[in-house]
Amino acid sequence: MLAHGLFRFRLLLLSPLVPAGDRRQFIQHGYILKPDFLPEAEFEALARELQSYHGEIRETVEGTTLTERAFMTADVRQNLPGMQAFAERPALDRLMRYCSSKNRPPLFYVENLCNQANVTPRADPQRDMHADTFHPCVKGWLYLDDVDDSNGPFVYVPGSHRLSWSRLKWEYRQSLEACKKGRDRQAGRYWDGSFRVTEAELGEMGLAPQKFCVPRNTLLIANVYGFHRRGEAMAKSQRMTVWMQARDNPFNPLFTFWPRATAGLFESVWSRVLARLDGPRIASGEQRKFGGRFTRGG
Repeated sequence: MLAHGLFRFRLLLLSPLVPAGDRRQFIQHGYILKPDFLPEAEFEALARELQSYHGEIRETVEGTTLTERAFMTADVRQNLPGMQAFAERPALDRLMRYCSSKNRPPLFYVENLCNQANVTPRADPQRDMHADTFHPCVKGWLYLDDVDDSNGPFVYVPGSHRLSWSRLKWEYRQSLEACKKGRDRQAGRYWDGSFRVTEAELGEMGLAPQKFCVPRNTLLIANVYGFHRRGEAMAKSQRMTVWMQARDNPFNPLFTFWPRATAGLFESVWSRVLARLDGPRIASGEQRKFGGRFTRGG
């Protein structure tokens, strides 16, 4: 409750950053959707640049989905003028600074999802309806491909970002379950705080999911305390996005007054964290890191 109250307080202070219509959309529904976000020529140049990107890529497998991600640090963006222009675009900057409630630009990635990449079906935690954590935080996607049922649209539950009485009761029940140990705990990913929700529980809270089948060049920003998941992909396919996230200490009552400097600091720290995590993940087979290009094609 404290984290959500502080989030709303910071949003109020940062409200001059974005138009009233965007603020209402985000506060009421938990997301902002912007079709045709970039001018067509600028978008086409960015898509070509990122689809032909050659550099460091981290690759993981979840279920039948192979996820390739490249961390777009300031140093990397220096050699990618389209990506740099997108990251510095004032309209994006203001939206992400407001929606995160932290007044700083996000971390930038390029993410390429290869659907049905594995012949052996396995559980995919991203396809379970879930909230990322206990407090409001945001992720954003600029879609470089058209999104439909063939390549797994994003699914979000509008209004589920609000801390209603029914949501509070559900959170409390989940917290009791998460405290259990071993066989006493129900199946599910409770250990990391990313609680899963069932369709029946959504119905009890009066909530229903919405599927986002959108054209390329659509920007979507979502509060991922709201329930969401990766939709089913009905065909062997790819879906590439510029993927952004902003998440840090939820209990700070204020926001930074130095957006660029703070973003640079977060980027530097996160780069070191990723480098430290690479060794164990690669050794366990959870991750592969290589220099090369994204997988594209049929």
